[in-house]
Amino acid sequence: MIQAIVARMIVLVGFLAAGSCLGALSTSTDLAGASLAATASTSPVTKKQATAFAHAVNLTAADLPGFKLSTSAGANPESAAEKRLEHQLLHCVHPASTKGLVEVSSAEFERETESSHESVQSQVTVAPSAGLASRELAVIRSGHSRSCVSHYLDLYFKGKQYSGAKVSPVVVTPGTVAAPGTSGGFAWRISIAVTAHAVKVPTYVDILGFIDGPAEVSLITVSLPQPFPDASEQRLFSTLLRRAKAHQA
Repeated sequence: MIQAIVARMIVLVGFLAAGSCLGALSTSTDLAGASLAATASTSPVTKKQATAFAHAVNLTAADLPGFKLSTSAGANPESAAEKRLEHQLLHCVHPASTKGLVEVSSAEFERETESSHESVQSQVTVAPSAGLASRELAVIRSGHSRSCVSHYLDLYFKGKQYSGAKVSPVVVTPGTVAAPGTSGGFAWRISIAVTAHAVKVPTYVDILGFIDGPAEVSLITVSLPQPFPDASEQRLFSTLLRRAKAHQA
């Protein structure tokens, strides 16, 4: 999940650099079978099974009417310094990191108006075992991980100028999410404020997810100047949860 956070913040950086929405704001206020968890409880999950599961669970364009494929991805490649910060962040969260079996993200989807921006992506990571995934849940819920993210994302933004915009310190707030039938859920809200042309624009990155057996499923939304709508976020999260329970490797 930490990689997903970094990736979405990089997308946000690209968005700010392009100045696409800030300019307007400154002038106007099936794959079926047994569950992956059940499979993992009786035998090791293969990479093929994990990949099929991830593709079956991740969001698609049909889940997001009114959104389009993002044009921001890859528009602003990371510098060497930014890559070093990303590596340091991941090491801060995971001093003894273990590599997942597979990690598959959905496409990025976005919706823009003259005064707002929303984007959505999902990610499925499958660990080699349910035990490793459960330990990951404890890491995600820890205050240490939130401190790592706040610290290194602050460094990431520090001293940068994006089309005349300045970025405030990053705040990471934990939340709760219901994920019945799984090992447990997690929720973070990452908040920053972008000031451009004397106008402060609140920006929100929400990460909601759950661990089910060896699988970690995350929903990542980016929204400004208002948080992503609760009803839409819950609908998308419920879609991921339902698919994770219904699809099997």
